[in-house]
Amino acid sequence: MADSKIAETLGSARLDTVPFSGIRKVFDAVRVLEEQGRDVIHWQIGRTDFDTPDHIKAAAMESMKRGDVHYAPNRGVPALRKAIAARTTMDTGIDVAEDTQVIVMAGANEGVLVSTMAFVNPGDEVIIPNPNWHHYKSCVSLAGGVPVEIETREEENFSLLAERVAEKITPRTKMICVTSPGNPTGCVESKENLEALAKLAIKHNLVVVSDEIYNRIYFGTDGEVAPSIYAIPGMAERTIIINGFSKAYSMDGWRLGWTVASPEMTMNLLKIRQYTTVCVNTFIQHGAAAGLSGDQSAVDERVDAFRERRKIIVEGLRAIPGVTVAEPLGAFYAFPNISAFGKSSQETASYLLQEHAIATVAGSVFGSGGEGHLRIAYSCSTEECERGVERLAHALKQLKKL
Repeated sequence: MADSKIAETLGSARLDTVPFSGIRKVFDAVRVLEEQGRDVIHWQIGRTDFDTPDHIKAAAMESMKRGDVHYAPNRGVPALRKAIAARTTMDTGIDVAEDTQVIVMAGANEGVLVSTMAFVNPGDEVIIPNPNWHHYKSCVSLAGGVPVEIETREEENFSLLAERVAEKITPRTKMICVTSPGNPTGCVESKENLEALAKLAIKHNLVVVSDEIYNRIYFGTDGEVAPSIYAIPGMAERTIIINGFSKAYSMDGWRLGWTVASPEMTMNLLKIRQYTTVCVNTFIQHGAAAGLSGDQSAVDERVDAFRERRKIIVEGLRAIPGVTVAEPLGAFYAFPNISAFGKSSQETASYLLQEHAIATVAGSVFGSGGEGHLRIAYSCSTEECERGVERLAHALKQLKKL
């Protein structure tokens, strides 16, 4: 008890602005059920079930063997920066300079934190979609900024509509966070809406953080990657791309991401970055460089698998009476509306986990706009997706009788 009081007394005030992760609480509950021998449907995990491609692991091991075990440059090793610049140019059509515009980060989340610390002053307002991945709101709060959440709606595919953003812009607005494809909804911003958001950013001189960690896991018809606001004329000068290796390359445990921004913005990011993790593990950067610049068939195979799983999940959800779901065009999430069953999202998620061993994440974890929904991550096997939708249909039918 005494230790607890000391911690409360000595802890910084900023701790009061951020919660512990609601997703991690689900992981802990799942572990307890599995220890009891329960057959759990794993829809809670925002990571792929695939292994890292062999040629990436081989390149990392070869790098270690040749002695790449010391500090890397703050910006990242040249081979990886070159590969990131080339990939970003391919995805956006905008030339990127490897020496001045790229920083290798310890995961995309470090890129988010560094971006907010580098550009958000105490009291600055940052526009964030609601619902959204909670790290944005928390990183803004840690930087002393004020998160301004913008309602997004299921019937509008959870798009961060420019007209709603315009209504919330004030003289204190500094940044807009765009996450597309999005977590938790799997929805993708259209080129038209990105153009409208770009006009607002230019008009009000705003920084845009564009989270593109899922850009290669895209099921649209107009290209192999989701549209990027960075590609719109005038936006490369004010946009920070956040991306990484966790999703498309199944490298979440490697903790490897990156930022791309203008040379001037990158210098601001670098100054903060020098006081966070300093640099990323050297030999895994060489493995990642082989991943980005080498054979991409493993990424294509993963996207094809997610496309098949998406079909199973979306069709299965829409076949359940009382459930609706917006069309997820990217990532590996569906965000079904379960409000018709008369329980809060947390109550429903707890019921599904404890009574039917279906692990989901309550939509309320991602903001007030997520209430009435569940996040389903179809990053498990195809067979588990099939079993899961059958089990979910039975579970919700039972819930309606309670």
